[in-house]
Amino acid sequence: MSHDPHQNEYLAAVAAMPEHTPGPRVYAIGDYVSGTSAGKRWQGRIWDIDGDRLSIEIDGGWLAVSAKDVTH
Repeated sequence: MSHDPHQNEYLAAVAAMPEHTPGPRVYAIGDYVSGTSAGKRWQGRIWDIDGDRLSIEIDGGWLAVSAKDVTH
């Protein structure tokens, strides 16, 4: 059976991918986060987590956002 000379290099690179791929972010109540939702920037502290939905306490109110909207 003939092998491509780069096959071992390719297989090694593919095997190492999970080590270099960041996992999903984990948030906790009290974390200070910022992000963008519907084109609007926001920042505040997480006060509740419901699955992928984060409730954020912002100046003068609360905001429910998708965890995907968090940038920092």
